[in-house]
Amino acid sequence: MRGAIRFAGVRKVYRWRGRRTRHETLKGALFHRRLARRAAAPEEHVALDDIDLEVGPGEAVAIVGPNGSGKSTFLKLAGGILRPTSGSVEVEGRVTALIELGAGFHPEITGRENVLINGMLLGLGRREIEERMPEIVDFAQIGSFIDQPVKIYSSGMYVRLGFAVAVAVDPDVLLIDEVLSVGDEAFTRRCLDRLARMRQQGVTMVLVSHDLDLVTSFADRALYLERGRVVAEGPADAVVARYRSDVAGGSDDRQPDLGRARMEEEGKRWGTGDVEIVSVESISGSATQRLIPSGSPCRLRIRYRVKQPVEDFVFGIAWHRIDGVLVGGHNTDLDGLVPRKLAADGEVSCVYDSLQLAPGDYLLDVAVHARDGLAYDYWRDAVRVRVTSAVEWPGVWAPPHRWECQGPEWESE
Repeated sequence: MRGAIRFAGVRKVYRWRGRRTRHETLKGALFHRRLARRAAAPEEHVALDDIDLEVGPGEAVAIVGPNGSGKSTFLKLAGGILRPTSGSVEVEGRVTALIELGAGFHPEITGRENVLINGMLLGLGRREIEERMPEIVDFAQIGSFIDQPVKIYSSGMYVRLGFAVAVAVDPDVLLIDEVLSVGDEAFTRRCLDRLARMRQQGVTMVLVSHDLDLVTSFADRALYLERGRVVAEGPADAVVARYRSDVAGGSDDRQPDLGRARMEEEGKRWGTGDVEIVSVESISGSATQRLIPSGSPCRLRIRYRVKQPVEDFVFGIAWHRIDGVLVGGHNTDLDGLVPRKLAADGEVSCVYDSLQLAPGDYLLDVAVHARDGLAYDYWRDAVRVRVTSAVEWPGVWAPPHRWECQGPEWESE
């Protein structure tokens, strides 16, 4: 299937010769009139060891771990830049790597010419690139500099144009290595919004980042590497929690339950337990994702388990800003759904045709309770959603709108 990634028993070893003596080089031989006959013993570094991972089409997986753990090597193997020493790597579909943006640009030719060359190297025809050129230039926001040699570009212009080219080729697989840590805040905001919209279109993504908050909002799953080996794999929340614990010195031999990335701290969850919320997912497009473009359709899916059948029940959701301000809330009782019986496991979804929230991070409380407020299961901060937008909006409400006027004259950007 296009967009699938499979690592099976992958091992990557870098080998190099040990330190040379003065007679092992041509210069040393000429000056000392003899060549050393004994070669230095080779040294090696195991970058990845016995990696098994399968990423399905449309999934987003993050790779976390300390420096030197093999994260970038993983991306280079997936991108075909490196070959495994043993094992196999299979990637279906067109691959774009956001690793060193603009690394292939030639400094002496113009930005437009570099876009044409890089676009063709990424698999597009000249006509396709020319059709997408206005979009690329608009996203990069470099204006008339597109027709100037890139050697005069600032580092920010260089990165913006590299990103714009990479995401314009409609990849099936996108590999991202810390690219969102470069550039200014406005550029990062536009990048996140573009990546969120690409996820809605079903693009498979693998992200390497030290920004753990981004990992939990971006990825469905995460892989924690250390010294080339897998420490943990599972839901992003659980893997990030394990990694943070290890960094803080809390590592031990007990493996956490990665199958349930839930907050169980005191005060985060309470209720009688007659009905239990098993999971809460935010879905945009066809994929589960926590990075949602403002104004996009969104579905919050609540899966539940019935331990004791009840006839009095209400499902509810409350949205909070990250600073604790209540944005809004709704439940099945207020919306006129009269309960009859809840006796079997199932799921309930709250559907938003257009999520009209300003960009930012939001926390959701999810609950199932009786109409008098008795909680069967109240889950505070059950899921965190990051709403993205290409521009920054104040407040929390971002409705569709337009300006109408008589008199003022405007010039569009």
